[in-house]
Amino acid sequence: MIKRSILIILLGFILYLFISSVGRLEFIYNDAGKIFFRDHGLYDTGSQNLVSAIYLDYRLFDSLFEASILLIAVSGVMWISQHTIKEKNATFMLDKQKTPELFITFSRLLYPVMLLFGMYIVINGHLSPGGGFQGGAIIATAILILYYIDISKSIKVDTILTIEKILFILLLSIAFLSVFTRNEVFTNFMPLDATTAQKSIFLIVLNILIGAKVSLGLIAIFTAFLKEGR
Repeated sequence: MIKRSILIILLGFILYLFISSVGRLEFIYNDAGKIFFRDHGLYDTGSQNLVSAIYLDYRLFDSLFEASILLIAVSGVMWISQHTIKEKNATFMLDKQKTPELFITFSRLLYPVMLLFGMYIVINGHLSPGGGFQGGAIIATAILILYYIDISKSIKVDTILTIEKILFILLLSIAFLSVFTRNEVFTNFMPLDATTAQKSIFLIVLNILIGAKVSLGLIAIFTAFLKEGR
């Protein structure tokens, strides 16, 4: 009974602290934070897209954590799967006898458009809405459409997993470069006095690596699911 009373009092005190600090937190995140990013985002990071400035610079460690989660998810899917990776070198195909020719033709026309659009989203993520995560998903969808309709294409999952791990190591390595240039970790490796164009190089490289990693991870997961369904 005493322990329960102490616990209730403690929870009530924590709730009081939370409620009393809500106003301050609202000011920090909605007002002070907005003003800071508006005034310093472009200069600090070289990104006109403040969302990219946050997840590729100010909160880069969050993005690296998300990339690691995807890597773990892909590895988990491969581990849970009943087949060996070698057996998962699946071929995507449709039964052309039952699939309308219009669907196949339209998919082939749509593939290059989606691929180019995904690349645009990745490369211009620091200038406009988008980035490596969004563009990578679009690129993966485009590639899967191509393999899905062409029986001559195949996907080597073991190769994809190897490349994805290499890309993740490159991401970590580039994120650590700032230790030698700014004495900080997980931030833009360009000096603070560099031009915005120079600072944007860091963002473009990260977006490309993230986009490639995301697309490969999604392709690997889809391949495993397809093989499991057969």
